[in-house]
Amino acid sequence: MTRIPNYTDDSVRITPSHPQNFIVFGEMGVGKSSLINLIAGEQVAKSSSGIQPCKLGSTEYPIRLSDPQLNVNLFDTVGLDSPTLDSASYLDALVKAHELIVSLKNQGGIHGLLFCIKGGRVSRTIQQNYRLFYEFLCQEKVPLALVVTNLENEVNMDDWWTRNKAHVEKSGVVSVTQVCITTIMGHQNAYANRYFESREKVHNMLRILASAEPYSMDVSSWFARMCRLLPELLVTAKTMGRSRQKMMRMLTKRCKLRKEDAVQLLQRIDSKDKY
Repeated sequence: MTRIPNYTDDSVRITPSHPQNFIVFGEMGVGKSSLINLIAGEQVAKSSSGIQPCKLGSTEYPIRLSDPQLNVNLFDTVGLDSPTLDSASYLDALVKAHELIVSLKNQGGIHGLLFCIKGGRVSRTIQQNYRLFYEFLCQEKVPLALVVTNLENEVNMDDWWTRNKAHVEKSGVVSVTQVCITTIMGHQNAYANRYFESREKVHNMLRILASAEPYSMDVSSWFARMCRLLPELLVTAKTMGRSRQKMMRMLTKRCKLRKEDAVQLLQRIDSKDKY
């Protein structure tokens, strides 16, 4: 599992010279946009309701606060809401994932994953989103923080983790840190205290994650691996129906690869070697 430095003395923290990059992911409706707004302290992200799921698209939100350690770029992603994809959606997902990884590589790499879930049981879709982003996209090399939302009615929000830690970890979801929060103020600011407590928790979490070295992957080998492994997570080979012609068009037209590079990449995808 990815580890991060355990700094206990603020004097040894290194102030980052560039904004840190974080991917925010989870099912639609878990509060990713609200989490981004909580971090920013203002309304910068809109709800993704109505956006088609399973496309792996992303929206970048640059957040600049007074603390340099909280100058971050948050990439709000559209994850999985379904265990299956048809061929067209599969190819589109690959293109979007490629665009995200290239963008992050050009901006210095990925510093952390923020996995947003609602307080409750761990569903199959939660497990699939975890595998997609942590295992597949980031190859288990990027620190993952679990952000549990919708806990404003808990007597003590952290009690949720005490009760559910074993269930979450038994489900295969492992994190380097976790926060139990609310992202809403409530009617007549009924949850204001918990809201500001939550904001401080999340800011501290980002400071911890920012202490890790960013991970920047080799895009070519990563993409070959994704092309080969993504169907294992989302669809059966029988329903995939992927053709080399479609893949070639996708690689050259949408991913902007040269034809000779696309041919080489397709050869890698067909190879039995692991990347």
